[in-house]
Amino acid sequence: MEVKLWNDKSERETYENFAEIYAIIKTTEKLEKAYIRDIISSSTYEPECQKLIAHFKTLASALKDTIPSIERFADTYKMDCPAALYRLVTSGLNMVAVDQLHPLLTDLSLSLNKLSILPVDFEGKMKVNQWILMLSKMEAADELKEEQARQLHFDLESSYNSFMAALPNRSIG
Repeated sequence: MEVKLWNDKSERETYENFAEIYAIIKTTEKLEKAYIRDIISSSTYEPECQKLIAHFKTLASALKDTIPSIERFADTYKMDCPAALYRLVTSGLNMVAVDQLHPLLTDLSLSLNKLSILPVDFEGKMKVNQWILMLSKMEAADELKEEQARQLHFDLESSYNSFMAALPNRSIG
């Protein structure tokens, strides 16, 4: 006998979205535990974590009327995922205020400029400097919009990949 969980397309989509958010939380918890136990490296952890955070933020934003509290959702479905909730809800991409981002990007720019292996016109340097210039024109308490935060994340991720590709290949042996 088949049991239907939904009566119409709207209900079906709601259940599918719940399943997605549930899966993201559970996956993030497993990823956090694997990283803490040193089962995976930071070079594997970081991009996967950022990907999960981005998916979570997008889905949570779309479901804010249906799921106003992720913590309550996790409690309702008996999810014991404290590390995931901390990573996704508290620390995730919540750094969007100018006074949070500007010092970090300035430090990153100074560090990149010290590296002689990078060309003067290295794309990552230019992107970071563009963000610093943009943030300098804003008030300290101003916050990036969702689109801007996603663009910053994308720019930093692509700059990181370019940086890793620019490193000389050295074999240890």
